[in-house]
Amino acid sequence: MKTFLIVPGALAGLLSASALFAQAPGNPYQPSAYRPGATYYAEPSAPAKLWSQPTQPVSYKPEASLEPIQGDKAYMDALEGKHQPAPSVMDSMGPASSPYSPSDCLTGDCNSGYPSLGAVYGDCCQPCSRWFAYGGALIMNRDLEKEVWLSYDTGDIGRQVMGSHDAGMDWSAGYEVRLGKYLGASNWAVEGVFWAVRDSTEFTVTNNEVTGSLNTVLEDAFHSLSYNNGGVSNVSSYFNNALSHRLRRTSDFYNLELNLFQDPTLYSCNTGCTSFSVGVLGGIRYFRFSESMSYSADTVDYAYTGEVNEINYNVDVSNNLIGPQIGFIGNLSHGRWNVHLGSKLGIYGNIATQDSEMFGAAGYAFVNDPASPNDGREFNLSSSRGRVSFLGELDLGLDYKLFDCFTLSGGYRAVAVSGVALSADQIPQNFEDYAIINHVQASSDVILHGAYFGGQFVW
Repeated sequence: MKTFLIVPGALAGLLSASALFAQAPGNPYQPSAYRPGATYYAEPSAPAKLWSQPTQPVSYKPEASLEPIQGDKAYMDALEGKHQPAPSVMDSMGPASSPYSPSDCLTGDCNSGYPSLGAVYGDCCQPCSRWFAYGGALIMNRDLEKEVWLSYDTGDIGRQVMGSHDAGMDWSAGYEVRLGKYLGASNWAVEGVFWAVRDSTEFTVTNNEVTGSLNTVLEDAFHSLSYNNGGVSNVSSYFNNALSHRLRRTSDFYNLELNLFQDPTLYSCNTGCTSFSVGVLGGIRYFRFSESMSYSADTVDYAYTGEVNEINYNVDVSNNLIGPQIGFIGNLSHGRWNVHLGSKLGIYGNIATQDSEMFGAAGYAFVNDPASPNDGREFNLSSSRGRVSFLGELDLGLDYKLFDCFTLSGGYRAVAVSGVALSADQIPQNFEDYAIINHVQASSDVILHGAYFGGQFVW
């Protein structure tokens, strides 16, 4: 009886073992219940074949057996082979291509491409359509024309004691402002520019500084010109043997531009590497250069107070240039530093004017020569003429991006203009010849050059 019970029990155990080790062939491993961020792997739901257990650690391949949690965008991008690392600070200063689209600018969402750029640029929405403004100072000087001698010492005729260069322009301060706006998400911008430099210089020589008399070199040119301050006398009698001669000169430069230009630094930097880029420029410019010269004499004292014994010869000229221009902008940049080189060239119509007068408190001087067609006419002449002039500008500077929306700039600028009128060029050899005086001499050149420094803000 005991044996009969043992045999069925052994048979049941054998059948159970056979069922355990006799599963159908197929995938020996069940999918894992892995979830990103979990610290465990779920156990298989069914036993594996004991004799087929791998001796090496099992490698779970996400593309084959793992299911990402819905909504985990970063993990989904990783599964699809996408990778968008957050840009570095150097990338944010000048990415190779704009991550923004025009729609970003329209919606005001400038972080759609790089979500971390907001931490870099703050409120600056680059490079979407934006405004920029620049303010700075100028320190400039100009070259001098061919000198015209005005006064000499009769005790030493070879010594010229006053010439037109003695009151030439010194280094003078000026200012510059610019305002512009980028067009959409492009690197093209429209910009308005205005700058100005003004100078006034005076030089005086007295009879105490000469060994003989203080006379004028223009005495022969004055031979038919008279002045009446209670008695008619030749103008030269006021300049010769004078107690003092005074020369005053002014130089004023005004520049106004409207340009469409391509900013080559907008997307030039590639992960901090040094890069070189070139942009183009086109626009219209108005340039005004005016100067005056006043040559005065006093036969009574050394103070110029407007008394009848003082006489003044004034020449005022102005040049008004307007026309198109083209140019190039080159940049060599590395990180926050940038070296820029710019050039502009234009052809302009120039309206040159001149005003010449000889006067004192008693009125204007006049021609006193019965043989002259201008006999009795006052020396108070004005005229103008038109001509073609050329203007070129060269700009070399260094920029440093101090903040994400503020850049410091400094450099050297030279502006050369041809075909202009200068006050010294209007001095005639014969003050009686009004036809010559009224023909504006406008064949000279002027070069204005110097330093500039300032800052640009972008918003």
